[in-house]
Amino acid sequence: MLHETESTLPERIRALRTERGWSLRALSDASGVSAGMLSDIERGAKSPTVRLAYQIARALGCTVTDLLEPVEGETDPTLARVLDDPYGGVERTSYPDELLHGRLEVATYRLAPGATTGTMARNRKGTIEKVVALDGAVDVVLDGSVRRLVAGASFSHGVHATEYRNASRVAPCRFLVLVDSSRC
Repeated sequence: MLHETESTLPERIRALRTERGWSLRALSDASGVSAGMLSDIERGAKSPTVRLAYQIARALGCTVTDLLEPVEGETDPTLARVLDDPYGGVERTSYPDELLHGRLEVATYRLAPGATTGTMARNRKGTIEKVVALDGAVDVVLDGSVRRLVAGASFSHGVHATEYRNASRVAPCRFLVLVDSSRC
């Protein structure tokens, strides 16, 4: 069962930002996301793309999955969390996991035909990421170098700027990403 939590995303970002004593400008400087866009996201006027959510999470020292955590009072914190960018054709579903003391991030992505996540900043030193193609074909772009994975294939990598692209212009693709940050 998928549970849509985009309505909690603005609250989590604002809470994490204020916990750190940061203004919107400080988060903007740290994340590279404009203060105006951050304000729109925190007010719920706009939803971030997966790439922007990643930039915000990195700046706040957490994961995208952490940004999608349930708010206080939510009844089932184990439900999957969805970040959907219908305009960009990217859907990311996070699965809360306590393995490795919460340092294992588990997510699936669905990319519409021809869609891309955009380039996400390099992983932190010590991070290991495993990508498993579930359906279709996904191009994993690491620091500009492309590796194509077809359904059933997997690939592991470490510290790279990463982009995921659907290799097809006619069919969607799905893939699983496991991110182990227990060594960071």
